[in-house]
This record gives sequence, C-alpha cells and structure tokens, in this order.
Amino acid sequence: MDLKQTPTIGIFCALLLAGAHLTGQAQEPKRPPLRVPEVADNSAQLVPPGWRTDGELPKEGDLNGDGRPDAAFVISHGGVVAPGNGEFVVVKHVLVLALRGDDGKLHRSMVSDAAVLDGDEGGVFGDPFQDLSIERGAVVIMHYGGSRERWGFTHRYRSQNGQWTLIGLDIGYTDSTAPDNHFDQDINLSTGLVESSEKGDYGSRPGKSEISGSYYELEAPPVTRTPTIDGRIAEGEWPGYTVRLNEQGQIYRQRQLWHGANDLSAKLHAVWLGENLFLCAEVTDNEVTSSDAVRLLTRRGLIIKPGQSKMTAGKTGYVFEARYSLKSIARALKADDKYIVDNLEMVLDPSSVYGDSQGFQLPASIEVVDVDNSAAPKARSVLSTRLAGSPYPGAIRIFRKGTLVLVSDSEQ
Repeated sequence: MDLKQTPTIGIFCALLLAGAHLTGQAQEPKRPPLRVPEVADNSAQLVPPGWRTDGELPKEGDLNGDGRPDAAFVISHGGVVAPGNGEFVVVKHVLVLALRGDDGKLHRSMVSDAAVLDGDEGGVFGDPFQDLSIERGAVVIMHYGGSRERWGFTHRYRSQNGQWTLIGLDIGYTDSTAPDNHFDQDINLSTGLVESSEKGDYGSRPGKSEISGSYYELEAPPVTRTPTIDGRIAEGEWPGYTVRLNEQGQIYRQRQLWHGANDLSAKLHAVWLGENLFLCAEVTDNEVTSSDAVRLLTRRGLIIKPGQSKMTAGKTGYVFEARYSLKSIARALKADDKYIVDNLEMVLDPSSVYGDSQGFQLPASIEVVDVDNSAAPKARSVLSTRLAGSPYPGAIRIFRKGTLVLVSDSEQ
C-alpha cells in the first residue's frame, strides 16, 4: 500500500488506515448474536450472551440532563482461542449507551460498532482501545496505537437534540525514538476553537523548534442533499456545526476599525457532498457595500475561488453561499502539503477508511472583509478563522458519515 503522508498528523492516520485495511481483508469470524435488549433493570442485563464488558464496570452518570444515572460501556468478543480450531479471534469492541427512564430501567439508546476500534486496528502496539469514561455528561472514548510512531485520539460525545454528537476531538502523535517530538490538536467542535502545538518532523528532515497557537476550524458534515446557492438559507439546509466570529480577538486586520458585533460579525457553516464543499456565511454588517466579501484563503494568503457563489443583502447584513471543488482546494494547498491531493483522493473513495475517525483537515482560512463607504479609502476590517499572531491558518475539516453523529450500526 502506497500511503503518501504529510509530517506529524499524517503518520498516525496512515497507521490507522493500514490497520483498518488489514481488518477489512481478513474474514470476519463467526460471533455470538449481538442483540442488546431494549430495556433492562441494570447494565449487566444489556450484555448479550457470549459477550463481555470490556475494562472496568459500566460507567454510570447523567448523560441527558434529567438527573438520573445513565450507563455507558463497551462490550467485547474475541481475544481468546476459538473453541475447536485453535485460532486467535480478533477482539471486536461495541459501544453501548443506555438512558434511564421514568420507570427506573435502562433503555437502549445507542449500539455502535464504529465508535470503538477493534483489537487489530492499533498497529504493532496492539489493541488501540484504552478507556471509556463519563466527564461532565459526555461519553469520552480514548484510543492509542502505532509502533515507533505512536498516535492517539480522544472522542467526546454528548446527547444533543436526540443525537449522540461529537463535541470534542483530541488528536496526538509522538515519536518513541524522539520523545520530545510531538503533534497535538485539541478541537472543541462546539465552538470550532483549536489549540495546537508541535515539535519536530517526520522522516529524515531536520527537526523543527516547538510552535503552538490557536485557530478556528469549521467542521463540515456529509449531507445527502446539495444546498441551493442562492444567498438564502432554507430550513435544514445547513445542518451541523457553526463557527461564530463576533469577538475582537477574531479581527485579523485593522482591529481599530471594528466597532462591535453589530458593525461586523458572522456565523459560518459548511457541508460536503461528493467532490464539493459548500460554505455559508450569515454576516451581520451595518453598512453593506459592493466591496464586502467572504473569502477562502491558503496559508500564504492566496484566494481560492469558488465554482459558484451568491451574496444576498438583507436588513442587517447579507448571506453568502458558495460551492467549491474539494480537489481545487487541495491543489491550491499543495504548496504547503505535497501529499494533500493524494490523501484527499483516499477520503473521497467510498471503499477507503482513511479519515474515518479523525476527519480530514483542509488548512484554509475563511475571511469576512468589511469595507464601509464612510471609512477611509481602502480601509477594511477583516474577521477570520485565522487568529493574528498564530502560526496556524484557520481550517475546514470534512468528516465521513458516522463520526460526527453516532448511529446504531449493529444488528438488533
């Protein structure tokens, strides 16, 4: 398998892909039926015959804000010699979430095979599943794997609007032969804020000094219906996450020209379908002019042009909607990441598992440019997902189905 990877984050993506690829080629062993009861008096009764709880006892805590103790645990099968043939059975992990009802019983809410990696998906390091816990009402799942190059990620899911939604994602990479070298991202998907730091590089190239900084990342879920690029927002057209640009610290240029959120602010949305990325900005602007703009830029400040766009002015600002070719974005970013086009191809391949767990990041910033007629000529304030003084540009991360919102994908 020819895996072209960027430094740091690319390496553990490659390891995860390789492990999942091998799993897909191996024949799935016959396992006991996975039928989790709909209702049970306790967690033990939710474990199907032939399966076991993995790790400590099922975790209990309030997962939906009703004050009652709910349950979260992982059930597993395998990891021992299969009776009769002497073969090792790969460990299968399945996430089970149950909510306690008014009747005091636990009601099955989620049974996900995809949320927890299996025992052969951790590379040489072994079973990558590390722990499951409940923190401040969120289900936290930790993975760690690799060999010389170690990777890890932590997913935080919360019950929101009847769905189990990803609200936090921590990604990390270390080199066991150079412990000081690392790459870390702490992503708050609810706000889009990312805290990142890194030191060193992958391969034989000279190491880098440590750098760190913050930026905003727009999370793009997959959709089944193309948004209409008409500068108007229809109900349900932009599902998922929103990045809000409405603070002084998000002014990237000419901070002195900004006079608060009513002067200039924005709510950003993104989705993707097929080979296209769709971007929407709901902009509050007290003086809309023909020079106002919403732009997608590379790390070097080059504008990436959309294939289609529309801006429609309203009473308090305007709505900007655009369609971009994902491949065109990747080609524009190739100057800073020579493998990004090849890696995007793997993400777009339905048969590939590349990026299933951590998504795929496009390091491009979104700028909202405000040019008022009342201001000095060419004077403009700029809101951006890239923060002044940070070594990182803003970003857009596209996720495959089943990562941002958990779905029950096991036989019931």
